[in-house]
Amino acid sequence: AQVGVGCCCTSTAMAQQSSDLKFSFAGNGDGMIYVLRDLTVKITYANGFTEERTRKAGDLVIAGLRLIIGLWKFETDAEVVQINWNGSQWTGLDVKSKAVAQRQGARPEVLHPAPDPRSEQQTAGEEQMRAIHPGHWGITGMQLKELANQVVQKFIGDRENPNVYQVVDEIIKPACLARHVSYAVLLNPDGKECSTFATHAWFESFLQFVRDVEQYFLDFETRVFWICFAANPQTWAAERLQVLLGFTAMQSPFAIAMEKCKSVLVVRNTTRNMYSRLWCVTELALADAYAKKPVHVIGEVPLRAAASGHGIGLNADCSGPEKSMLLATIAKTGVDVDELVAKVIQARSGSVFRPSDGSCFCQ
Repeated sequence: AQVGVGCCCTSTAMAQQSSDLKFSFAGNGDGMIYVLRDLTVKITYANGFTEERTRKAGDLVIAGLRLIIGLWKFETDAEVVQINWNGSQWTGLDVKSKAVAQRQGARPEVLHPAPDPRSEQQTAGEEQMRAIHPGHWGITGMQLKELANQVVQKFIGDRENPNVYQVVDEIIKPACLARHVSYAVLLNPDGKECSTFATHAWFESFLQFVRDVEQYFLDFETRVFWICFAANPQTWAAERLQVLLGFTAMQSPFAIAMEKCKSVLVVRNTTRNMYSRLWCVTELALADAYAKKPVHVIGEVPLRAAASGHGIGLNADCSGPEKSMLLATIAKTGVDVDELVAKVIQARSGSVFRPSDGSCFCQ
């Protein structure tokens, strides 16, 4: 089911509206701010931190479940906007036009949005993704099995055991290109609420990943999973995807979906230590610090896999420009992530961690 998006303002603030920014929130308290035209906006967070962001018309400028409570200020070339975030909705919108202030009452000029360079399909796809809560970007086990069947038919001979990168490039992207949505939303246009968040690494065998997950859950075919390669839109341009993914890991669809799911599933692999990838390390830290859900550990690890040291845990790398952001997120959780990574690497397949008390038992 889709999560509705509400207007930001209470009845006392409806008299004012921003010409540059749209404030909204989802029913679960997920605050969002969109820009209505191409612009640069100076943001003053409720804690006093300031930064500038340049966005295209329709882009998210801020989104997240953990926005700082208090008074926020946004300054564009045309107006100064102040608004309060109370943890679940925006209230007290106050808009001051720079044109009015500078010209002492003169009529402000009409500001027209710049032409949107995106195609109608791209725009429609982005709107569809934003209309569905990230926690509903789910794929069922049966749909995952059907994807695996496509992989078996397509990859033959010396290509019969592709990794996730290959499956994304040769099956998922072509399937999603026309609609510009994620594979999960392509299959489930109204969304499917996820119950299990899967964290894994793309260099693993795709078919082994599916087998490990299928063998672990008795209700595999009907269970709904949040899996990054299916949940996130893989055909978007890098800058559009960055806007969707957020500007801190705690505001990303990963964190928002994890918080909605009932459990977290760590799927290890024998190809390479998954905790040499910083996104995987970050997801583990978020699961421990914020999601407070059972963390199930399945799959085998490479022979002599290191539990710590060079290239592992806080020393892991990432393929994008997000490294400093991810390290800052891990630091903010306060989790001893190297210790946690070591536990997960050394655990038997089938182990379940309880983040609330640090206990572990094997099924």
